[in-house]
Amino acid sequence: MAILGFTGKMPVAIGLTWKGDIIPNVMSTSVKDEPYPIANESLTELKVTALLGGTTRILERKATAAQRFYDDKLNLFVTEPISSVIVEEFLAIPKGSKLFLEMAFTFNSFFDALLEQMTRNDVDLHNLANPNDSKAILDTFQHSAAGGNVSITYKPATQTAKPVIGLLADTEVKPPPKGSKIPAVKIMIQMDFSAAPTPVQKELMRKLVAMDWSKLARFGKPGSPRKDVEIWMLNVLRYLVNHTDMARGEKLRQAIIGRHQGKSPLDLSKDLRDDLDLHLITANHWGQAREDLKTERHQRLLSDLFGTLHQQTWLSSPVFMARTLSDKFFPGNEDKIAALALQYGTGHCGEHAFCSFSVLRSIMGLPGNQVKAIIFSGNANVDHAFVVYNLTLDQSIDTIATSSNNSRVSVGDKISVFNLKAAIAKNAPRIGFVMDPYLDKTVMKPTAAELLASLNSAKRVNANKDTDFLAFDGFHPPPPPPVLDLTGKTPAERKALVKNV
Repeated sequence: MAILGFTGKMPVAIGLTWKGDIIPNVMSTSVKDEPYPIANESLTELKVTALLGGTTRILERKATAAQRFYDDKLNLFVTEPISSVIVEEFLAIPKGSKLFLEMAFTFNSFFDALLEQMTRNDVDLHNLANPNDSKAILDTFQHSAAGGNVSITYKPATQTAKPVIGLLADTEVKPPPKGSKIPAVKIMIQMDFSAAPTPVQKELMRKLVAMDWSKLARFGKPGSPRKDVEIWMLNVLRYLVNHTDMARGEKLRQAIIGRHQGKSPLDLSKDLRDDLDLHLITANHWGQAREDLKTERHQRLLSDLFGTLHQQTWLSSPVFMARTLSDKFFPGNEDKIAALALQYGTGHCGEHAFCSFSVLRSIMGLPGNQVKAIIFSGNANVDHAFVVYNLTLDQSIDTIATSSNNSRVSVGDKISVFNLKAAIAKNAPRIGFVMDPYLDKTVMKPTAAELLASLNSAKRVNANKDTDFLAFDGFHPPPPPPVLDLTGKTPAERKALVKNV
């Protein structure tokens, strides 16, 4: 029977999906049954074979730059033209029938290594920032900083897979589009990975996700009109949900807590700060020193790489992935956010601050604690987060920003702050400290007094950013200090009371 009266050669649109496994201790089981669609032209070769009564029938695609064999509107692969008779035979195959797939695709090996580190579920408590084998990760890309401009060149890899079992999921035939005599035929195939995939199948699934993450690193800009960008992003997020061992992240957090239980606030400012720094790579470029190229070469090179992703294709940043998952599955839970950051081994200043607050809070609940209090804080007029500890507070202040130089919030935005100068005076002679493992120790101010001096430096005075105030985003132990509400006052009054915020 001719397809809608057509005989001759015709292309076929092919859609591929796959379903993967799920490991224990994940953040959620809500996406365990969701399929991963493949809509990525980095998959350049595809052969679909059916055995029909002892006869072999094949649909094939070999894409080149000149012949893409891809449908942009449908985000489906397109086969090379083949006899309509063979297409008829494929359409007659019952749904659920077994097909045999062969494929070849390319990806950047760095993103495979990244996924492998982020989804570790072994008992070894190393992570991406503190790996067992730094060279194996650094060998997946080339780093250049000529003229002060960071450039990353990823090393590509090609993966072939055969045979992969697929199941015929659906077929569809539509009349010829306007101006054509050839009907539109679509065949949907689901790759059949069992609930207990083999190590080879697990590696293939991870590399398919690495293929999508590699594309995100090129095209993953927020608001992109490309539909495939969202497909790639959701595939990466789905894989991370199903393969991130949150219990392992918590073990990392607990191990850090155990190494610093009972230490003095001064010792924590050095020992805990260095331990957190060891386990977290800064993932964005910033004006001040972060990772040192000589003493922290592994972290610095990855920091520069992640910084380029943050600036150029935010949807490909591992911090975007972590924050998306944290916001969805455990908003406001500092311990889980910290465990996730430690499992992934990277973050911006916010993740460093969450880890600092979470670990210090846990240390405060253990025998031998010497820390009086913790404030989840940061600059009030600069977009930077950190923790201040060993200071109690008489009050926090709710106000509305008045400074046009404020890069943390905009004029007219509500912000909560506290007066660091007043807190230092009130707590004397007890010394307050700062926990900021995001910044390099050469520029981080370890005591509250040194931080206050920095907040009022000549450089800040010249920039109209000198202030005695820091952001107030959380406090331990409860209850939080009373709130002084200035939001009802005039801008002039708020400007006078809370300088340069």
